Amino acid sequence: MSITHEEVVKAAEAERILNSDVFKEAIENLKNEYITHWLNSRGIDDVAVREDFHRSLLLLPEVERHLRIMAEKGKLTKANINKIRNIA
Repeated sequence: MSITHEEVVKAAEAERILNSDVFKEAIENLKNEYITHWLNSRGIDDVAVREDFHRSLLLLPEVERHLRIMAEKGKLTKANINKIRNIA
């Protein structure tokens, strides 16, 4: 499996995003906004709206998970590159 320099760069960017206070605040704000709207949709006709907000809440951790996967892939790649350089 060949990992490109571009993937390593993307992994570093994913790590920066995950550690960004702006990103963390945005995720937290979205989460709170979704929960507020979800809890305030009390009408019998609001079932679809509640379901949409529930799905939205479930998607937020998925975004973070995918960024973590990208970041970890880059860390492993960087470790492998360093290992190869030490062998050569």
